[in-house]
Amino acid sequence: MHTTLEMSEKVFGIYGKSDTGKTTLIIDIVKNLTKEGFNIASIKITNKKIGIDTKGKDTWKHAEAGSKLIVFSSPIETNFIFKKSKDLSEIIKIINQINKYDLILVEGANDKHIPKIRIGNIEERENTIFTYSGNLKEVIEFLKTKFLGGKNDNKS
Repeated sequence: MHTTLEMSEKVFGIYGKSDTGKTTLIIDIVKNLTKEGFNIASIKITNKKIGIDTKGKDTWKHAEAGSKLIVFSSPIETNFIFKKSKDLSEIIKIINQINKYDLILVEGANDKHIPKIRIGNIEERENTIFTYSGNLKEVIEFLKTKFLGGKNDNKS
């Protein structure tokens, strides 16, 4: 069952067709905001039926045996692999249980409840704030003003 995202959640989406610059924009936003001391999480959503697990690897074998959640941990990262798709509200709930983030960015945002930016020539989705046209500084200032309370006083 899909739950409506609360407006208090600091979640912002970006959508567009393939190869229009969604990932580049997310990366630029993350770099700029983390440089200012903000704690950012990001989500990548795709409509393609793909996964990040690799056939034949140990995590894949765990899933083949029946595990519904597989956690891979190494000295450099930890990955959680759920063998079932989660809707955006479930993903955000999990993220919020892991850590407190100032902003959660969603690449490929379809959820009508979250504000979002459109990139390129694609049908406008509900709750689209504006269309991106290379105006990164405007996007950063918008996010800081509307979602992050202006300047970050906690910059280290």
